[in-house]
Formats: sequence, C-alpha cells, structure tokens
Amino acid sequence: MLDKTRLFDGVLLDKSSENQVYISEAQLVSMYGDSVYRFCLSLVYRREDADDLFQETYLRAFSKIDKINASDNPQNSLLSITASLWKSQKRKFARRNRIAPQAEWDDTCYSELAGMEEQVLAKEEVFMVRKLVNTLSDKMRIPVIMYYTAEMTVADIAEALKMPVGTVKSLLSRARGMIKKGLLDEYGNE
Repeated sequence: MLDKTRLFDGVLLDKSSENQVYISEAQLVSMYGDSVYRFCLSLVYRREDADDLFQETYLRAFSKIDKINASDNPQNSLLSITASLWKSQKRKFARRNRIAPQAEWDDTCYSELAGMEEQVLAKEEVFMVRKLVNTLSDKMRIPVIMYYTAEMTVADIAEALKMPVGTVKSLLSRARGMIKKGLLDEYGNE
C-alpha cells in the first residue's frame, strides 16, 4: 500500500522510492485542456470532430491517470495520446472509405468576412497555410501542429512522438520550407 500525502487539492505525492506526483482529473483538464483542444482542432479542423477527439483523449488519460506523473510533463502525455487516437481514427476512416467512399466536405467557412478586404486576405492566407499543412505527410504535419498550435518545445515534441530532437528539428525545417515554397508558388514573389 502506498503512503500518500496531499500536497494540494487533488495532487498526491507518492512516498514510494520513485516520489511521483499524481495529478487529479480536474487539474488535468483545467491546466492542459485549452492546448489539447487547440491541438485536436488543428488535426481535424471541424469542431464536432475536435470535441470527439478531445473527449476520447481525456477518457483515455483518465483511465491511465495513475501513470501520468505531474513532475514529468503531463501535456506531452496528453498530446501523445491525442496523436495516437487521431492516427487510429484516420486508419479506421481510410479502411471504411475503401469499402464505401464518401464525398469530401467543403471547407468554406471564410465567406463570413467578405466585407473587409484586409480581413479577407488574412483569412485567405491562413486558409492557404492550413491547406499547405494538410498536404504535408503525417510525419511532418503532426510536429508542425504541435509546435505552432500547441506551442510545445522541440524537446517536448520529440518526447511525445518518441523520436530524436534532431529529427523533429529537421522535420520542422523541411515543413517550413515546403510551406514557404507553396506560398511563393501561390502568391508569387510579392
């Protein structure tokens, strides 16, 4: 039996040899919920799908709450769970789509700001960058989303994806180059 002492509401210190700090479900959501949701939204781009992925991430995290150490970086664990679930959903969708293909969903949510030219141009650029990010392979796309959307460090991304730091840096650099080339091809050398 573990001898636990309450540090603050919901966080317990395991007095075993490892001295792990455990975090409660409520703290996991309140501390990391926003960044996990932004990451989910960046992966799927539809609020309904992002909500589902977010809920599945936290359900999986809650089932493994005793393995999440608060002294390590719990955000890495959550984003790793999210990426794993998303890849699994993507494989399932591809399998189902081979059996019964579905029509693609048209992403035309930017027509709301048609009044002001600057806002429309800004939205068009965001749309173009998002479109270019979607053309990247998953190996490059996930680190880009983690870096720019979830605002994770390169070391945290490497830990979450279980790859060397140099590989993450290389993937981010190559992805930036491909996005820059795509923007130059689309808009020219303005």
